[in-house]
Amino acid sequence: MKCPNCGQEINEGHLYCDKCGTEINFVPEFDPEVENRIKESLSGVAKQLEDEDAFKTKKLPKIQDDDDEFKKHIPLYIGGVVIFLAAVFSFLFLSGRSSAENLEQQAEKYYVEGNYDKAITTLEKALSETSEDDTATRSGILFKIYGYQHEAGYESDAEKTLLTLSDGNVFDEETVTAAIEDLVNYYEAGKEYQKIHDLVSQTSIEPVKQKYSMFLPEAPSFSIADGEYNEVINVAITSKSDGDIYYTVNGDEPGTNSIKYTDELILEEEGDYDIKAVLINSYGIASDVTSAFYMLENVGPAEPEIMEDSGEYSQATMIVAVCDTGCTIYYTTDGTDPDITSKQYTTPISMPLGDSTFKFVAADEEGRLSEIVEKNYHLSYTKLVSVEQARANIIATLVKLDILLDSTGKVRSEEGHFDYVYDREQDITGSGNYYIFKETHVYNDGTINETGLLYAVNSHDGKVNRLGYDSSGNFTLINISNR
Repeated sequence: MKCPNCGQEINEGHLYCDKCGTEINFVPEFDPEVENRIKESLSGVAKQLEDEDAFKTKKLPKIQDDDDEFKKHIPLYIGGVVIFLAAVFSFLFLSGRSSAENLEQQAEKYYVEGNYDKAITTLEKALSETSEDDTATRSGILFKIYGYQHEAGYESDAEKTLLTLSDGNVFDEETVTAAIEDLVNYYEAGKEYQKIHDLVSQTSIEPVKQKYSMFLPEAPSFSIADGEYNEVINVAITSKSDGDIYYTVNGDEPGTNSIKYTDELILEEEGDYDIKAVLINSYGIASDVTSAFYMLENVGPAEPEIMEDSGEYSQATMIVAVCDTGCTIYYTTDGTDPDITSKQYTTPISMPLGDSTFKFVAADEEGRLSEIVEKNYHLSYTKLVSVEQARANIIATLVKLDILLDSTGKVRSEEGHFDYVYDREQDITGSGNYYIFKETHVYNDGTINETGLLYAVNSHDGKVNRLGYDSSGNFTLINISNR
């Protein structure tokens, strides 16, 4: 076969002339004028078939006067027309497909030569000659167009091509997934994270959503359902996604300029709370906004604040409770819920030795009660001082105070000496655990008299105190260690 342009002999299997580069069309491209003529011929045949009279009056050799013979030939005639039509349409299809394939090959040649514009234009022509139903072929051509556009630096066009391929209503899951992955890589390189969010959120392909879930922040949720309440409520706002939560309480749309959530919200004043929250992740992508509407009516006072947390204690501790102005605190120690008939809190309470449970409640002037606060304590004194060390501390302290002359217990102008006899161990409310000693006067003849003075030494820190009683008969401590 020779080249129609220059006459050069074409080697077998070559698609282009080696001399002038002309494309060799083994299957002729279809001429639109030929197509029109074919359509006209087919229309004529169809009209002739519909016109029974014209068909019957048409002169056919040897059968024009014989109806039976004529009827015998009708199937043959129609069959011939059908075969003719099938041949025409097969020709059209094969010609179109061969043309598209040739265009792809020609585009490849332009690409190798570095002529990206012609390569892209040629592929676009091949795409236009490919049936809309042939999505497999169309996706292959589109991916080639994207590759050429990307290499040529036509990023905007390349993005549009990938967006076309990401349409799940047109292309199969494999094609859409590949297009989305390429788009995500492209957007990540440009830090266009919001575009990734918009792209991935629109697809219905779950594996894709899971793979890029970091770009799909989950909206926050509220710990308490919205509605009407007649008590103070604590509302926590959480999200399964990483990021910062921002919120508003007046119905405004939340954003980075709103209040940043750090701890649960305490709604304690009567009124309406229109809370909206949003999570913004490290990519700057905002989740959907979550809303909740709370109405607080006839709300009681805020719960009292207890300064000592529940837990283990090893030294004397006073339990302190505070409440809002105009309120009164009531408490119980037997596990029952307190009310206005319970014991009233007026001063700090000495934590009892061992295990104890305190329940506190605040009541306002109208008698409305707050939420109950429960605290559990275990007080166990740590003994760091022995009885002998405590006795020695008493003598050393009295010597330092110049009450005793020396460690033998001698006193000026007194015969004999003074001794300190261990009596018992005593828990003193609000102060701790103490060793109690009686002071005795030992005369030279061995007579022993109690002076009536008692000393108390803290078993934890060894501090020396004089022990007395108040007007109510309760122990009182007079610290003499630091005199």
